[in-house]
Amino acid sequence: MIQNIIIGKPLVSLELLGIEPQEETDFDTERFLPRLLVKYGFSKSISEIKRNRKDLVRYLEKPDMEMIKLGKKKVWIIVGE
Repeated sequence: MIQNIIIGKPLVSLELLGIEPQEETDFDTERFLPRLLVKYGFSKSISEIKRNRKDLVRYLEKPDMEMIKLGKKKVWIIVGE
């Protein structure tokens, strides 16, 4: 399962962020967080996220790095330019 999702181009290198090359990392351009979580299998549907986790219904527009936990699954989201 994917552990890291990188959106856009990170402002610093992945090594500085503590991401090893052998880790499960995927690059994407989607900035709507619920759609990303459904695409990578962390949730069944966008409506499920809207119903249960209203804090995750947002667009990822600013550079950021955060860990999101859904049930027992964890994913790091890195947002670049």
